[in-house]
Amino acid sequence: MKLFSYELRGDIAHVNFDSGSMNTLSRAAIAELGQLVKELEQLHADTPLAGVILKGNRYGLGAGADIGELKNSSREQLEELIDAGHETFYRIEEGEVPWVALIDGYALGGIYELALACDGIVATGKSTLGFPEIKLNIFPGLGGTQRMPRRSGLVNADDPVSGAAGFTAVLQGGNFKAPAAAAINMIDALVPEGEDADSFADKFLREILPTLDRSLPADLADAESLRELVLPTVQRATGGRSDPRAPYVALDVMIKGASLPLREANRLERDAFIEVASSAQGKAGMRFFFTQQAVQKLPRDFATAAKITRVGVDGADGFMGNAIAWLALEAGYEVVAHVPLPEFADSVADKLRAKYARLVKKGRLDEKQVEEKIASVTVATSVAQLADCELVVEARMENREVKAEFYRELGAVMKAGAVVASNSSSMGPGMLGEFFTGGGGDASCFVNLHFFSPAENPRMQLVELVRSAASSDESVATAHSFVKKIGKTPVVLGDGSAGFLVNAGLAAYMLAAEQIYHEGTPAADIDAAMKASVFPMGPFELGDMAGVDVTAGMMDTIADQEGGVGQPLVWALRDAGRNGVKVGAGFYNYSDGAATGEWEELAALVPGRGDRVAAADEIVERCMKALHAKVRELVGVGVAPDEKQADLCFVLGLGFAMHLGGPLFYGEQEGWN
Repeated sequence: MKLFSYELRGDIAHVNFDSGSMNTLSRAAIAELGQLVKELEQLHADTPLAGVILKGNRYGLGAGADIGELKNSSREQLEELIDAGHETFYRIEEGEVPWVALIDGYALGGIYELALACDGIVATGKSTLGFPEIKLNIFPGLGGTQRMPRRSGLVNADDPVSGAAGFTAVLQGGNFKAPAAAAINMIDALVPEGEDADSFADKFLREILPTLDRSLPADLADAESLRELVLPTVQRATGGRSDPRAPYVALDVMIKGASLPLREANRLERDAFIEVASSAQGKAGMRFFFTQQAVQKLPRDFATAAKITRVGVDGADGFMGNAIAWLALEAGYEVVAHVPLPEFADSVADKLRAKYARLVKKGRLDEKQVEEKIASVTVATSVAQLADCELVVEARMENREVKAEFYRELGAVMKAGAVVASNSSSMGPGMLGEFFTGGGGDASCFVNLHFFSPAENPRMQLVELVRSAASSDESVATAHSFVKKIGKTPVVLGDGSAGFLVNAGLAAYMLAAEQIYHEGTPAADIDAAMKASVFPMGPFELGDMAGVDVTAGMMDTIADQEGGVGQPLVWALRDAGRNGVKVGAGFYNYSDGAATGEWEELAALVPGRGDRVAAADEIVERCMKALHAKVRELVGVGVAPDEKQADLCFVLGLGFAMHLGGPLFYGEQEGWN
């Protein structure tokens, strides 16, 4: 199938890029485009053209470079690919015939770099443009770091610190809707609403393009002086770490390239891009991208999801249950919020209202709209009121008997075929499903949907979808569809591990950290070492933030089902009532939610504690080896489907540094496999 075709409309050649799906700038696409450019040059020599209009298919121009090719390419292959792309882009950019890119949909990454090589860019209002590469631990490699600033400048003259411009587009990896893109010259013109895009592009090519001012932005001459202005933004994005390297290298390339002729600047970019893209960090980012895409889809021959209109949430007065109810409400479902104790029924609305406060403050909703949303929620105090839901999610405290009581009652009233899911962090569908069937429910309809706290935060993307041997494909498909609709990322796991995947790995990691504490290293030192290299917070900080009682409950289940946890510190802290940040006391003392220091009595919980203080690299190695070993074990027994999805879970669920790839990719780089 040909990717590019063209037709002559008078003296304008309309080139169409259509792969049949979302276009990507692959080796084949670059080669075919290069041949087409030569063909159009010959055509122009015989019969002069007024110009060329490049457009895409129903998705737009396309979603960027072929990431699979980048990921699997050697350094030499990357160099050949980039050089071939530049050769074609320069022929477009420097040729006698003006090219106009017409964007009607997406133009991202390498595809937008192709558009930048054209003489002009126009876009419809629905279009989206940008450079997402930095989110994959790479950066634009076909001239984007150089051509973008030559259009928009490095910083926004009206708002140098917060305004969008070249640095913003490349280093932050955000997408721009066409009107916002027009404001910073990422495009030259917006197609007026209701006007035919092809006709507008023709008119633009003939009448407007020749009048455009292409003088370079003034700040290119002062690029080096802007480094200190932009560097804090990069450091915030990396948590103050020197890794991932991509944004730091891209910043350097943009600054140095700004003072060079374009071809020299692009060579600088090329060499730096190849270095980053062929590194372990670059490979980790591209691996992450593919895995994240893969888990969004079930196999082609998998069962079809049942339609859900009404979602019940048990424990909707609690922290997690209320968040799940809010997510379902925002996704457009009818919500039945079940409250186990009637005296807490009024708290459901108050907690939902609090979640809308930020949206009201930003002007996205008004008070009337909020109250209408909340009024649509049915607050139930009887389990029987959940009977007509197509999906019920239980979010009670992590106590087996409390959950068992609910499931026996629910099993007696739940309608046939409806899916039932527990948000338990450690008890799987094989265990809890028995209580449901004991009440008359169908075990094939039972799964786990384990959310991560705070579930309402869009950054907490992971939902572990755990199926037992009895769970039907239909139930899995329905739960999978629900998770995607509420804006989360589902990963399907097998039952058979207390704590499933992430919490089981987390338990091994935390126990390793506790052992280092037992030997004499301060908790703050352990937290600092892990925070500086792998996670957004250390193990003891995480225990306090998640809730010591929650972590202790997870250890209860693991000890009950599998043993091997010894006497975790979280048990002693729970007994002392020090349940973390929410009560102002855990491993650390807190004031207004901020840690003020390690609890003075913590060491007393460890009789015979040593005085050996481990170095940071030892702390990281020991904690990571414990995590790596547990995750390998769980992949080996089929709890996680493969290493890539297991790693994805830790990146999305615990904030494992994506540039390190996840526990298994990390271990592979260290030679632990």
